Parts: sequence; C-alpha cells; structure tokens
Amino acid sequence: MAEAFTTTRCHWVRTDDGLDILIPMCCGSAIGGPSECTCNVPESRIEAAERGRAEAEAHVLRLMDERDRRLYEQAGIWRRNKRLRERIEELETLLAGKARF
Repeated sequence: MAEAFTTTRCHWVRTDDGLDILIPMCCGSAIGGPSECTCNVPESRIEAAERGRAEAEAHVLRLMDERDRRLYEQAGIWRRNKRLRERIEELETLLAGKARF
C-alpha cells in the first residue's frame, strides 16, 4: 500500500481545472489565509501575479506623480520665459526710442 502524503507545512494543491488551493497546516493560514502563513510557504501563482500587479500599479502611480511635478515645473519655466520675452521687447522699444534722438 502506498504511503499517504504527509507534511507539517502548508502546501498548495492545483486541481484539474487549474485552481490553486492552500492546504493549511499552521494556525496562521488556517485563521488568516495564505498571507498569514507562518510556514513561509511560497505564494500561489495567483498571489504572485496579484503582488506583481500591485507593484506595477504603485510604480505607475509614482511615475504619474513625477510627471505631474515636472509638468508643474515646466509651466513655471514657460511663464518665466514669457515674462522675460515681454521685458526684452519693452527694453528693445525703449532702446529704439533713444536711438532716434
């Protein structure tokens, strides 16, 4: 008779239709689910994908914040350049008026 599969750690079982099921063997995973496992069992492929998605989303949000900050700085530079161009035009007009006399 074949020996039964026994373990003292939590483990994942994949069903025929592709579902991952955690077999809890520690109190943490039995009470809180896979995220609370104290056996340090590797995460399921779904959890790994979800973690990757969350990390990618956080990265996108950081990039969007950086973009917004740079756009704000750029708008300030454009306003400053516009004021400088206007001042240059004023000075050129004054200089042209003095050159006529």
